[in-house]
Amino acid sequence: MTTHFPQFALNFATGSASFSLSPEVAQQWHKALQILLERLKIRSRQQPQEPVEFRYPTEDFSLEMFCNPNIWAGPHAAKVLVTLKTKVLRLSTEVEFSRLQEDLSQYLESLT
Repeated sequence: MTTHFPQFALNFATGSASFSLSPEVAQQWHKALQILLERLKIRSRQQPQEPVEFRYPTEDFSLEMFCNPNIWAGPHAAKVLVTLKTKVLRLSTEVEFSRLQEDLSQYLESLT
């Protein structure tokens, strides 16, 4: 049996995608973004950093995020690659880091 959670809207430059996202996964994703933020800040001081990845598979879809902080000047310039996969669809798009952070924060606030 599939559990349904509130819809999360992922906004990107040319559109958006909405999908069911559990509060627990949203929190885990938020933690991954916080790690990325720290690495992007360190990167601005010229110290190479490890890429940040986030993966969450469910029975309905798979959510993945990847960002190499070494190629961005800082948090405001950074983009992350987000991939949503289902049995019949694969959507990969670059999302502005700040936009993703804002979308996820709004989603988490709406749950309280």
